[in-house]
Amino acid sequence: MSIRIFQTGWNYSQDGPGNRLLLHFQGCNFDCPWCSNPEGRSVKGELFVRPEHLDSGVCPHGAVSPTGLNRKICRGCSTRECLNQNRNQGISFTATEYRVEELLQMAEESVPLFFDGGGVTITGGEATLQFEGLISLLTGLKERGIHTALETNGSHRDLERIMPLTDLLIFDLKHWNFPGVRDVLKNSGYHVIGNLQKACSQGINTLARITVIPGFNSSTRDMERFADLFAFFPHSDSLSLELLYFHSYGRPKWEAIGQTYRGPETEISEDQKNEYKAIFESRGISIIST
Repeated sequence: MSIRIFQTGWNYSQDGPGNRLLLHFQGCNFDCPWCSNPEGRSVKGELFVRPEHLDSGVCPHGAVSPTGLNRKICRGCSTRECLNQNRNQGISFTATEYRVEELLQMAEESVPLFFDGGGVTITGGEATLQFEGLISLLTGLKERGIHTALETNGSHRDLERIMPLTDLLIFDLKHWNFPGVRDVLKNSGYHVIGNLQKACSQGINTLARITVIPGFNSSTRDMERFADLFAFFPHSDSLSLELLYFHSYGRPKWEAIGQTYRGPETEISEDQKNEYKAIFESRGISIIST
């Protein structure tokens, strides 16, 4: 069984405890205009261009020119000399196929680096789009005693099957009212709130993250509704809440994959951040920072 990965890397304590190996699964079922990893949204993968390294000699079909990459030519190309015979720094393909066994070996070899309670964090894209591969990988990691964390948008109908395999479930909660934002996300988010409730009721160690996006979920009313939602979740001792704030660091990646960035142009002010925190605290809900 194979899994498509668009990026591997490391971080410390931001996506789970300790030093962690991150595996970014290719493909996502949400269409967030502000996405900071747009190269991971397509299930099939994307051609990723670094203009400063483009060389016309890597493409015998004339797709590379001084003005950039002609993606119409690329879409009709089946031989992909630029990725095979003429490998180069200017053009790469985001999706790499790994066998589950390869990823497990990678994790085993990384065990000496999992200090301070570290382990493997699986993120995306949206990892649950490769559901059976994800279950196989998580099962193998648990069998090897490796701490597992899964970052998900929570939309998969069978997410409950994965919960026992995760030491930490990181829930990227986009909105409190998914039917109201369906046109933005291109997804109803039908199972999201129910899945979060299941995780809480089962005592699954869960970190719910709200990334505050200007004009999408950033009003005072939005924060009050989020707070109302969290106030009624069961087993609140197993649930932590973190507020993250929109940034445009991923914007250059949109151009690199030949797409137009559609995210906000403004960021959240410090006064707004203080207001949001006060709203949650007024309901007895603590905000953590990782």
